[in-house]
Amino acid sequence: MPSLNGQKWMWHLWGVEVPENKELTVVGFHKETEAVHQIFIDGWTKGLGSPNNGADAHIPSNVKIQESGDWAMLLYTDEQLFDILVFEINE
Repeated sequence: MPSLNGQKWMWHLWGVEVPENKELTVVGFHKETEAVHQIFIDGWTKGLGSPNNGADAHIPSNVKIQESGDWAMLLYTDEQLFDILVFEINE
């Protein structure tokens, strides 16, 4: 479960062709403040890895959520919107 403490997340993506040549960007949007935040600790974007656990691509990352509340995580592969994840983070 996402929390305000720094965590290690493994991202698995399905529907990505030739993942070794693509990047994943994760943008956090905090609903209450309408602020955009970096989610990866070490930048906005990471190169995708090869298939793993049945997914077409994967990437390990360290993440940090800035504050509690409702969050949308916008995932982009090669600057195209790939998916949106929605979380309620309380602690």
